[in-house]
Amino acid sequence: MELGELCKKTLDIFECDNISELGGKLYDAVINNDIVKLTAFCNTVEDLTVDWLQKIFQYYEADRQEKKQDYTPKSIAKLCAELTETGGKIVYDICAGSGALTIQKWVRNPDKLFICEELDEKVIPYLLFNMAVRNMNGYIINRNVLTMECYRVYKLHCGEAFSIVEEVSEPPKIIADEIVSNPPYNIKWDAPEPLFADERFKEVIPPASNANFAFILTALSRLKKGGKCAFVLPNGILSSDVEKTVRQVLTDSGRFEKIILMPDKMFESTTIPTCICLFGNGNGHIDFFDCRRKATQEQRDQNGQYGGASHTNRTYHKTVNVLSKQLIEQLCGKCEDIAGFSVVAANERIIENDYILTPSRYIRFEEQETQHRPFQEIADNINYITRMQNSCKLVINETIAKQIGLDTEMYRKSKDQSKESAKQMSALGLTLETEDFISFTKNKNEFVFKCNDKDLLPDILIQFFGIWKNQIAVLNTMQNQYFTELRDALLPDLMSGKIDVSRIEI
Repeated sequence: MELGELCKKTLDIFECDNISELGGKLYDAVINNDIVKLTAFCNTVEDLTVDWLQKIFQYYEADRQEKKQDYTPKSIAKLCAELTETGGKIVYDICAGSGALTIQKWVRNPDKLFICEELDEKVIPYLLFNMAVRNMNGYIINRNVLTMECYRVYKLHCGEAFSIVEEVSEPPKIIADEIVSNPPYNIKWDAPEPLFADERFKEVIPPASNANFAFILTALSRLKKGGKCAFVLPNGILSSDVEKTVRQVLTDSGRFEKIILMPDKMFESTTIPTCICLFGNGNGHIDFFDCRRKATQEQRDQNGQYGGASHTNRTYHKTVNVLSKQLIEQLCGKCEDIAGFSVVAANERIIENDYILTPSRYIRFEEQETQHRPFQEIADNINYITRMQNSCKLVINETIAKQIGLDTEMYRKSKDQSKESAKQMSALGLTLETEDFISFTKNKNEFVFKCNDKDLLPDILIQFFGIWKNQIAVLNTMQNQYFTELRDALLPDLMSGKIDVSRIEI
């Protein structure tokens, strides 16, 4: 169901005037076991294998800036669910959000006990509703998982159709068979004192500047022997210097089992490169997978985006990457030595690579005789086109520019992208010129060639603008062809690790 339609129907069911009221209405329906509303929601969405409420919360309520709330896509949640299957009875979801990861564990086996821990009280009603409407047994703990400061605890019992929810005074002691998590990425954290007395960090203390491994060590301290734990994480954890000591301890103790690089464009609101790390009791090796070129594309339509009438009355088409059922099965099966995709690497190789866990360090790539020009020669062609663009600079009043159909935002983004490309290529030892063929001013008369009449826009300037615009378009096409050539020339060396990208800031 498309987001705008889903949102309207959900608000109607819970008699809300706007989204800000929805959380409270969901909470009331669960606490009061409102069978009518719970049933109405089920009849509306029909397919409970999908986290429908996640779609609403992610777009309208999530805090990406402070709380780093980018919720888990369904196919990633399915992969985590299958990777962690042990046949055990207790599932634990750290930083559960609205419960997307837990839902996919429930799809596999609804009879397990589900324990969800989440700090943000704003999303707790969505999580409660998601578990109750699926008639789960378990707990929801509103707690800071790192500092252990607890606010509320809810216990859920299976009912005739929906869970019965009651608030209890104490959280359960957690020893889980299967753990899943997509925590907030790269956040600073205040470690609880005294750290030496904390069971979670007795072997190693994660850096204060980054809580990624603090979440992981917390989970592992609650994992039953023989259990499995899957985390969705940013790729930086595989190679960053500040987290090296933690990687070393977990590698030497055999906790890493699989590391899987994810394709880009899987999340709704972020393009940050991600991976999945599977933890357990390894056998002195790690299975590495690179799925970046293995995605299946899926198009989603969305109506009613924020903004004026031109936005709310428009349907947006968005293409996202998903993991196919066949790929998920392959990732959960035996790891084989497949060029460009997978390999099993012994811990000795990890040590030789200074505990860097980036899969491209270990996966072999088929040697191909690629004929291409020297990189800088291609870059010089790009620079020549850029110089031709810059040789005729347009300085124009922003209002006039919009009146004659110039997409000012597009040109600003293009300039920013040009600077970023130059910065990244510089890290690879290549020199790229930056775009500087247009600038926008607030001066009312400015149109260089100059417009001397504030009310009348001369035809000759409009004609000149058309010629200039066509010239820029032709040069852009030529420039894109050279960028494509440079990308294709660089790609084999980047994928094989021959070119060091550690200096490039992402």
